[in-house]
Amino acid sequence: MNKKLALIFALLLSANITFAYEYPSYVQDGIKNEDTVCYSSAAQKWSRTQEEDNVCFTKYTTSGTGGYSEFEMNQKVYETGKEGTTYEFLHNGDLIGYNAHQLRFYKLNFDGEKINADTLTETQVRELFPDIEVVKISQFKNNKITLFKPWFRQKSFMLLNDTNTDFYKYQFEKMSGYELIRGLFETCKYQVLPEVFVFSHFGSKSKMTPPLKITVKNKNGN
Repeated sequence: MNKKLALIFALLLSANITFAYEYPSYVQDGIKNEDTVCYSSAAQKWSRTQEEDNVCFTKYTTSGTGGYSEFEMNQKVYETGKEGTTYEFLHNGDLIGYNAHQLRFYKLNFDGEKINADTLTETQVRELFPDIEVVKISQFKNNKITLFKPWFRQKSFMLLNDTNTDFYKYQFEKMSGYELIRGLFETCKYQVLPEVFVFSHFGSKSKMTPPLKITVKNKNGN
């Protein structure tokens, strides 16, 4: 197939098609605004159920542009760790927080005085999302990277920040729909030519906020 035919074929197949990653149920059923979540210091576990020895918090979202989460108990407000989180969900008794501006996941715990956040390792993130390929920011060279997927198969990737770089208000360009996890993106199943994703700060190409360019090719493709 020559390049012109390949381009036409790719355009026809990708036109007006919307792809959406199907999140695991525990991620999709996240802690929403004004939801209650309870922590047992004895079991060191979180749940939505209030027991005798539990302390319960109500979640609120800050009114600022960052959209950070706060947890209130007895009229006292607790931040979700030093960096803060923007989305939380329960998994096997753990309260997992995600920071969309740092592209990091945290395990949240309450020590009686404050909520602490321990950064999840790449291995722990892979356990939460076993069907996704994790792409570390440190793998980028000059803010670019090339990834690969099998022919005629959809594939999901997730950016995970293992550097000191901040990605405040970054998002994928030309991507419709709202993602619970901002660093997640999914390829087109029938893409013939390389597919390009740009993760940027409102389209900026400034040295202060350089975009990340991700090229996804079919295996053994051009």
